[in-house]
Amino acid sequence: MNRNVVFAVAAIAVVGLIVFAVTHKSPADAAAAASPAVSAPEPAPLVTANVPFIEQAEAKRLLDANAATVLDVRDIDAFAAAHIPGSLQIPLSRVEGEVAYLPKEKPILTYCTCPHDEAAIEAVQILQHGGIRDARVLRGGLQGWTNAGYPTASGLK
Repeated sequence: MNRNVVFAVAAIAVVGLIVFAVTHKSPADAAAAASPAVSAPEPAPLVTANVPFIEQAEAKRLLDANAATVLDVRDIDAFAAAHIPGSLQIPLSRVEGEVAYLPKEKPILTYCTCPHDEAAIEAVQILQHGGIRDARVLRGGLQGWTNAGYPTASGLK
């Protein structure tokens, strides 16, 4: 008889869990079930109140005069495919550890290929936190650079 009670309690618990799972769907699940073709909204850009930007033409002028250091904060594969000539490839995840080794006598420009320059913004914030005062985001990143007709390089140099 004890064995039958244990099985009955287990069966009731399983049925209760199934009923709970079916009746307590999250709002996201309900929305997805109602309209599976609707895509998620694009995330809002990062807050950039203390992050200065630099326009493509000014960045090109500084680079031509060798008056800026450029950081490509994308991964090595993206860098090898195309990058701004002379840029240093330091992935975003490693920027904090490299702050001490970066030149501080000229501006540091960061870029990525994010839709809203998110990784480049985050890199500038990390640089600022590390004591680098003149770090800026290249507005439009690599796409803006190529759209302006400026040269790119490929490979690891």
